[in-house]
Amino acid sequence: MTTMYYDIHNHLFNKNFLARELLYRLMKEMRNQLGFRERLSRGESDQLRGLKGMIRKLRRYSHAMSVFCRKNSAAIFDELDKTYKGEFILTPLTFDLTWCFAPTADREAALLPGEATARDFRREADRFFGSVESGNRLLTPGELPESEEGALWRGKYLREKERFLENAGKLLDADRQLSRVPGAFRGWEEQIRQLAAMKEDPRYRERVFPFLAVDPRRPGIYDYALAHVGRGKLFAGIKLYCPNGYSPTDPLLYGPKEERGGIYAFCEDHGIPVTTHNSLGGFATFAKSVVITGDIWKDGKLRYLDQESVRFRDSFLGSEGVHERAMTLNHPLLWQKVIAKYPRLRLNLAHFGGGTELGNALTHPGDPSLWSNRIIALLQDPRYQVYTDLSCFTEFRVLRKLITHPLYSGIRHRILFGSDYTLLLLFEDNFNGNIRKFRTLFGEEFRVIAGDNPREFLKHVL
Repeated sequence: MTTMYYDIHNHLFNKNFLARELLYRLMKEMRNQLGFRERLSRGESDQLRGLKGMIRKLRRYSHAMSVFCRKNSAAIFDELDKTYKGEFILTPLTFDLTWCFAPTADREAALLPGEATARDFRREADRFFGSVESGNRLLTPGELPESEEGALWRGKYLREKERFLENAGKLLDADRQLSRVPGAFRGWEEQIRQLAAMKEDPRYRERVFPFLAVDPRRPGIYDYALAHVGRGKLFAGIKLYCPNGYSPTDPLLYGPKEERGGIYAFCEDHGIPVTTHNSLGGFATFAKSVVITGDIWKDGKLRYLDQESVRFRDSFLGSEGVHERAMTLNHPLLWQKVIAKYPRLRLNLAHFGGGTELGNALTHPGDPSLWSNRIIALLQDPRYQVYTDLSCFTEFRVLRKLITHPLYSGIRHRILFGSDYTLLLLFEDNFNGNIRKFRTLFGEEFRVIAGDNPREFLKHVL
């Protein structure tokens, strides 16, 4: 019998319900690449090396968008299974980003959503390609003597740019079509419909166990979760993404301050696993302010708010935008408060804080100010059922450091394998290669993080 592994953190997103969200995540990554600009004093070899790197990134982005444009979640699964070859069970995590884009007092509401997305993408694309082309002398006529190799790679760049814009256009068209459908629930309902169809299909029924995204601001979500999450139901677990604009201790999740209740009590009572995004990157609310009921992390301590506004300094696309929202709404000490009240809650703090944060923590294991060290402390605490996953990791140097570190033996039973497919495609040139590296690096330990540990994490819902 084939040994079944688990990919505990993945997404079956596609253009039919998350086109806008995928485009903005791409725009954020484009902003991160603006440091590509080369000094004009450098010669052709340096310029050529930089140009080849940019062509590789454009190919990666185009491939990611081509996957996002598959017709439905089943088609995304089939694409992923070309790598997994029937060996993996998936727990696809849903997203509810409706309130990330909802009009607020500080956000422009005059444009239709599709028009706003197209405007923002044009601006970001112009800025991105303007920086690339003004910063590389091979792309500026007359800057360097013409060479056959330079002309060859300039042509490749122009073709990849055209392909990139063509694929982005398909996502923009999908977003415009979604924008014309009335109702804030359009993408949410389609996402659930596609997963429900997979659970009814014998080809996928025992291969997918979705997690329901819960945003406390969605009307009726508490009752929906109680009815549809658990063993034998459509959803096997709960997915939270607090930087989208709510606190981990929101009353719908945490219950009354002095009593058990809410989503966490339901999950604790029924052994339902909860996966929450927990790094300084990823997605976040676009709003410059959100109204919070619950705790936030502010000025180095927890602070309780009762229907109070929290303002952010930077925009989502700004250099500190996601970091600021994550630090305020998703700090590990907020989750420590959650599990202190619900110690039997099966909680996965996804991404282990991120590759950079984990690397810093392994270098400075005694520093409690480091995000990943806070996660490690929770993994080590025998009172709790806290896990973490290694999703969206491309920093294999950090992973090698982890598995050879003295602390690894004490937390290995709390580490889960996850890919973060499809979003990983924005950061990884070769998905097949990424999975091969994971399996090679971990060796026999891969059975632990992709087999034993996720089975334990999911044991009450499978």
